[in-house]
Amino acid sequence: MKNTSRPVRSTVIFGLICGLSFMPLAVGMSHVIYWPKALNLTLWIYVAVYGILLTRWSSKSINPIIFPLLLILIALFWADSISLFIVLALGILSWIRSGICFPKNMGKKIIGEALLGLVAGGIVISLTPASILTWALAVWMFFLVQALYFVIFETNLQAEEQIKRDPFEKAREQADNILSTEAHI
Repeated sequence: MKNTSRPVRSTVIFGLICGLSFMPLAVGMSHVIYWPKALNLTLWIYVAVYGILLTRWSSKSINPIIFPLLLILIALFWADSISLFIVLALGILSWIRSGICFPKNMGKKIIGEALLGLVAGGIVISLTPASILTWALAVWMFFLVQALYFVIFETNLQAEEQIKRDPFEKAREQADNILSTEAHI
């Protein structure tokens, strides 16, 4: 079946959903666990769901991302700083996206991941999230920057999609070509 997902659009929409759900989720969890851990757990949930989306877009199994997600979950309880957890989450997200889901052309992707991480981290730092509203905005802005990954490397994704074309789609195109040549005769 032809893969019709649009990673750029889906990432932007996912980021909007994360931004809108950030306040109720983080505040709701802060009644159960200590505030910085509730914030980190909310961010971990977003990274985990985004990791699952990445595996769906790359047609990979979810199994390879379990270990990186477990590492960041352990770091959630280990890290005393929200900034440290965010840096770890950026690293794990880069690992999942460029190392597991879309591993081709690693040289360019390492540079792209580093630049995207710096830009996304810079946006979060520039917003200096002090209130829950600015955190929600920072989460959405983070995913807007993450959508740039697919803009930068979209040609690779399109080439992979061409390779994995549906056999029925190929047969339909061949039938259309045959019918169009017979119509000209």
